[in-house]
Amino acid sequence: MRFENTQENYRLIQRLEEAVKSGRVSHAYLFEGPETVDKEGFCRSLIKGIICPDKRGVNCGKCELCDKVDHDNHEDIMYIRRDGKSVKDAAIIQMQERLKVKPLGGRNIAVICDSDLMTDRAQNRLLKTLEEPLGDTILILLSENMENLTSTVLSRCVKYRINGSDSKTGGKKAEARRTKAAELIDAAARKEPYYKLRGILNMKSITDDEANLLLDEMELVYRNKIIDNDKKGDPYYDFDGAYHGIYEIEEARKQIRMNVSASYAIKNLLLKIGG
Repeated sequence: MRFENTQENYRLIQRLEEAVKSGRVSHAYLFEGPETVDKEGFCRSLIKGIICPDKRGVNCGKCELCDKVDHDNHEDIMYIRRDGKSVKDAAIIQMQERLKVKPLGGRNIAVICDSDLMTDRAQNRLLKTLEEPLGDTILILLSENMENLTSTVLSRCVKYRINGSDSKTGGKKAEARRTKAAELIDAAARKEPYYKLRGILNMKSITDDEANLLLDEMELVYRNKIIDNDKKGDPYYDFDGAYHGIYEIEEARKQIRMNVSASYAIKNLLLKIGG
């Protein structure tokens, strides 16, 4: 598929291309990625790959249908976005009513942006559509933090993680950040004392942006181990420890959003996941 950040998501893109080409498209996808990732752009590339008549699975990026997707004016595609701080029940009702209308093309596609901000009531209402999709309807949920979604919603979606693009932050810096994140988590799993974790971090001060990028990388390390389900030779593979680590990372992220010092939030995180 014609994605901008193909290098960071090469394996994921391969899986999606193969699924589309073989006709094994799921009725519900959940894509999770940090705030810095253009999840809607990634989603449009997938949709074009599904509906493009010239290059199915890849998309030509030039035909009328691809052009409509790029300009958000395709008749069978709808985007549901948050109203204020949340995606409300009324938006899901409106989506469900529209999905009842027969598509002009082969299928209706609904994209729920910021799906992790759906209210509990909206999530409960969405379950009906997830359990009983109409025709060849496809639902795509975009999320920054899937832990905010109910287990019943999560269990009915095919879940993927979208990695961030190095081009936004510099390849060498991103590589160093990934290495540091893996080393921190490895040391934490060995119950190393805080001063050793602080030594790995090796930062007297850290900006909010730097902290969030590091948190993204740390969370990705944990999630990859959970998703890959590979215990062999991995010193920090442990379901309980991984889920605990992800929880504490999200708590640190919340603190930063509430204007708590990024340095303090990271220090607090290291104390909680370490010895």
